[in-house]
Amino acid sequence: MIVAQAEPALPAGSAGRHGRMIMKPYSHARWHLYREEVIKLDGGRCVRCHRSRADGAVLQAHHKAYVSGRLPWEYPYGDCETLCKGCHAAEHGIAMPKTGWSLFGVDDLGSLCGSCELCGTEIRYIYAVGHPSWGAMGVGTDCCDALTATTDAGEHHANLIKEREKKRRFVDSPKWKVTVAGDMAMIRDRILVQISPYEGHYRLKIGNVRGVMKYPTVLDAKIRAFEFIESGDATRFLSRIKN
Repeated sequence: MIVAQAEPALPAGSAGRHGRMIMKPYSHARWHLYREEVIKLDGGRCVRCHRSRADGAVLQAHHKAYVSGRLPWEYPYGDCETLCKGCHAAEHGIAMPKTGWSLFGVDDLGSLCGSCELCGTEIRYIYAVGHPSWGAMGVGTDCCDALTATTDAGEHHANLIKEREKKRRFVDSPKWKVTVAGDMAMIRDRILVQISPYEGHYRLKIGNVRGVMKYPTVLDAKIRAFEFIESGDATRFLSRIKN
């Protein structure tokens, strides 16, 4: 499990009102969009060595200065410039450290719309890592494990895949039966799940309790039932009802 840890010493003024959520902005979709806009404005090349991604360069957006309390994408374009990974390291006056990195959180972008700030690979899951002398960076699974010298990201990714496959089996299970009333029903972990048509939508019934939420499709209702049961919330909820 990935848990929050103490944050690294980031550039002055980068924490401010964000507190312990400081890592979140660097894995936020708006930051990645802003970064790509900066790179586009610089012609898709490092402003120092003029290499592009086609040349194998990993391009990054460098803030020329930091303002307390300002999010990474809330800067005028002129306050940022495109640097390749090597020139960025030179700008900070150091070579990027290979050890001492810590993992702070992970974001799911929903699709392969992000890119690893270390190797440039397209990624869906962005792992926020930080270093006391380097700051924050959003990377992919392999780069995260390499930097942190752990298997946390790999294990997290494997668990996501396992959970996804378990959800698929639940949705497609042959145990789903159609009742005389036209409902779909099955028993999961000794809990009766029923899905009923309702005003052009579908409603869930867990145990003997019918929910008030309406779902647009049977699939949406099944996914919600799976999450409710797998999280243990269904068992706890039904236990409170009995008591």
